[in-house]
Amino acid sequence: MTSVIFNGTGSSTGVPQLFCSCDVCKLKDPRNKRTRFSITVIERETVLQVDFPFEMRQQLLRSGIDHITGAWLTHPHSDHLSGIDDLRMASFRNGTPLPFFLNSETYEITSTRYPYLFFENEYLTRPFLRPVILDGTPVDLDDLHIIPIRHLHGEMVVSSLRIGDFALVADISSIEESEFKKLKGVRTLAIAATVHKVHPRHFNLDQVIEFIDRISPDQAYLTHMNHTFDYEETLAVLPKGVVPATDGLRIEI
Repeated sequence: MTSVIFNGTGSSTGVPQLFCSCDVCKLKDPRNKRTRFSITVIERETVLQVDFPFEMRQQLLRSGIDHITGAWLTHPHSDHLSGIDDLRMASFRNGTPLPFFLNSETYEITSTRYPYLFFENEYLTRPFLRPVILDGTPVDLDDLHIIPIRHLHGEMVVSSLRIGDFALVADISSIEESEFKKLKGVRTLAIAATVHKVHPRHFNLDQVIEFIDRISPDQAYLTHMNHTFDYEETLAVLPKGVVPATDGLRIEI
């Protein structure tokens, strides 16, 4: 059985958002407290960490994760990437470069920002990370068989993923039909629902619901939500089988 942990379910600013006094940010409902987005997928002893926000260290400590087998970066925006330095600890523990899955566009940006993780460094005689460049074909990480799903977030290429009957769709504004077909038969879906209003780089909530309806999973979880998403108010307008995820939620698929 595969486990998925929603470590963080917030957007780039987190909730509460700095300098905001809205009702959501006042945390009258603790389910509205959201660190920035990441998930962990676990199959037996195989642990895949998806995205590395500022709070990843605290997230993994809270979830009791004691090792990482491989890492997956959906895209190089700072809220998904800026905790990457903590992957050094996974590489130290494993004694080998950590398999690091990402598309070529994301690799170019990430390796430029953090060259010490991919090349020579002052800590080891080897790199910390071993890049695996995604070309659209499935990849394997020990017990996990992973299907990359390529789509756009504005003009940025994003690599989401499918594992068995589970899929994660990260920040999205458009997707080619050939890639959408990879989602056919998904029974459990996690999808970014960042905004309510029409946005050039994100599906808004109405578009997310339409997207979920096209896939027709048994259960869908909204994640990557900003501070306009109150848990109870959002739940009240969602169709059956769609719920907001909360930080620390663990599901079995």
